[in-house]
Amino acid sequence: MNTVWKYVDFDKEIASNLADTLEIPLPVANIMASRNIQTPEDAHEYFDVNIKKMHNPFLLPDIRTAIERLNQAIDNNEKIFVWGDYDVDGVTATSVVVTSLNLLGANIEYKVPHRMEDGYDIKMHSVDEAIKRNATLMLSVDCGIVAFETAEYAKQMGLDLIITDHHHPSEDGKLPNCLAVINPNRDDPDYPGHLFSNESNKDFKRYPFDALAGVGIAFKVMLALAHSRKFSIKTMVEENIEYVALGTVADVAPMIDENRILVHLGCDKLSNSNKPGVKALLKVAGAKEVNTTTIGFQIGPRINAIGRLADSGTALDLLLEKNEVRANFLATQLDHANKKRQIDQEKATEDAINFVLKNYDLDDTNILVVWSESWHAGLIGLIAGKIAEKFNKPTLCCTIKNDGYAKGSCRSVRDFNILDALKSEEAWALFKKRADDSTVCGGHAFAAGFELHKDNLKPLQKALDKYAKSQSGVSFEDKVVLIDSKMTFSDVSSFTYEELTKLSPFGSMNLNPVFSISNLKLVKKSTMSNDKHLKLKFSSKSTTMTIDANGWRKGYLFDTFTEGNFYDVAFTLSEDSFYGRKNISLIIEDIKPSKTA
Repeated sequence: MNTVWKYVDFDKEIASNLADTLEIPLPVANIMASRNIQTPEDAHEYFDVNIKKMHNPFLLPDIRTAIERLNQAIDNNEKIFVWGDYDVDGVTATSVVVTSLNLLGANIEYKVPHRMEDGYDIKMHSVDEAIKRNATLMLSVDCGIVAFETAEYAKQMGLDLIITDHHHPSEDGKLPNCLAVINPNRDDPDYPGHLFSNESNKDFKRYPFDALAGVGIAFKVMLALAHSRKFSIKTMVEENIEYVALGTVADVAPMIDENRILVHLGCDKLSNSNKPGVKALLKVAGAKEVNTTTIGFQIGPRINAIGRLADSGTALDLLLEKNEVRANFLATQLDHANKKRQIDQEKATEDAINFVLKNYDLDDTNILVVWSESWHAGLIGLIAGKIAEKFNKPTLCCTIKNDGYAKGSCRSVRDFNILDALKSEEAWALFKKRADDSTVCGGHAFAAGFELHKDNLKPLQKALDKYAKSQSGVSFEDKVVLIDSKMTFSDVSSFTYEELTKLSPFGSMNLNPVFSISNLKLVKKSTMSNDKHLKLKFSSKSTTMTIDANGWRKGYLFDTFTEGNFYDVAFTLSEDSFYGRKNISLIIEDIKPSKTA
């Protein structure tokens, strides 16, 4: 597999003007120009991250119906039952709703489902549990958009159901038959602004941003509820913004528009959190400074781990915990679960790699399907991601259940829509053979989940591979490293890093910029963490000064480098603080010998 460096196009004149006018390093201006920040005015508007720029929550579909019913329940002291989800988005969304409803004096009970015992989405037994707890109103977060049968069952049982979700509805636009479905991704005639609505009626307005995570939707609903009850919006934001940031980043929501505001404000609050549960979580995660990287790689995985291997209720309890002693105890449980997850994942990933090498001709295979009876269902998404990254091929990872069905998780690569592939005619026919479940496959372009009989796994791989080979313009042979801008040795500085962070928070659709420097002389090489990670030190031709570079999980490359030789490096910038001294280093994305030194 070859690695190809591809440089982002941008208007160099615009970039030069931004650099001169704003007095910023040219590489930072290059990033701004490529991301549609074209004038100093654009820059100042982008840098002004303000909660007042949030969209009106009352533009969400069915929001007024939901708020009216929630107010009725609060005023009459009716029991409200909150049903969440077991991933970080679902746990934090539940935290937002529980925190907010408690502040508003509601009578509530809540639950995040157990991954193995309850499964995903609202089920009929969820309704039974709500009724058992004497609830008259049920509120879902981060799930429910295709819970058709459950909604009908709730109606039959006399339980009002409000669904808040961000996942896309079914292809035909059908919605669950319940009191309210709050989801900006709705595309039905009853949602103002739909294609078939009367466009001449200017009162028809849609919510202007459809990429909120589940926690973002829950937060906006609670803001609307607070407004309707004349409760302090400032207090509601302060009490919840940390949860919103955690869930939004962990769900890999696009870091644009409202999400960028929410995460920016949330990370600032997280870094100085006064919530015992959050503080304990940050401590065990070793997250001294909170940003999208620490959330994605240190904090989020610990919340997810307990839900993958045990009960997400523990993570929810931790986030809501007010006692420091108990918070530390719960945080330790999450940390232990994460360590076990890491060990189990590493072993399963090794098994999956061997499965690929044994069963596939990689030169003639575009789609990989791997399976085992021993892999934990909570790990298959992580394994799929590792395999896809290693071989640069869309990967489906499955665990075989006792009933003979395979539960699978998919991860794709750049430019290939895995959900479209699953729904291609030949592949989709295999799913339809399970007559008792109409929703056995779903997800997004990059990630999806499914169930089908184990006997159909090999036919599925063949069908998907056939589909992939029919797609023009998609290559699985070359791994592409997208580079935002070139940089010089002297550009690597605290000033550059500080100016670059003004474009943060980084994430999907606002990626952490990747730079390149050519002809760096390797001064010293070493490894860290039992040879797992690579540590390099570079200088340039014109100076004896050096810069550090870290290659996470690239220790296996150690023997390919020679001290004294010159290399081209693709990297992101990082800042470390040691005894009050700040050091800027490179985080290696790719490295190759220089052609001219």
